[in-house]
Amino acid sequence: MSSELLSMEEEIFKVIANQKRLEIILLLEERVLNVGQMAEMLGLRQANLSQHLTLLRQQQLVSVHKRGRESYYRLADQSIAKSIRLIHDFLRAQHRIDLPIDKSSLFPIVADPVCGMRFSASRSVDHHTTDDGKTYYFCATGCKQAFIAQQITDRAAHLSLSHS
Repeated sequence: MSSELLSMEEEIFKVIANQKRLEIILLLEERVLNVGQMAEMLGLRQANLSQHLTLLRQQQLVSVHKRGRESYYRLADQSIAKSIRLIHDFLRAQHRIDLPIDKSSLFPIVADPVCGMRFSASRSVDHHTTDDGKTYYFCATGCKQAFIAQQITDRAAHLSLSHS
């Protein structure tokens, strides 16, 4: 292996060694999203997201195309997402991390309750189990944060109505 290739790999690893950039790559796995959609899903301001996307573009991990005033992003090559999924699988096995998945379905397809994105439960970035035992799966941490914030708001509203 040439030192030039190792140097390029090192730069790629530096760029993807960030939770939000890893999430961006996984969000763009097999789909195209615009900046607004990603900002909402990730719980980031657009300016902050643009910084992350710039780094990913510089390493040619994502590509962008414009439609009118909107910028749409996709992975330049699906193999980077596959590599990250391999590392996820390795870490889950090493640390015996299991997702709470409905065992009645071999490949359960779920919908993120915030943004509506559909994906395999095994590919969720995170999940949340409510007090009543229902598990929700999320495409990104921003969606999970929005869901939990809404749960808190709903509980507070319910409590204020019951005390009226």
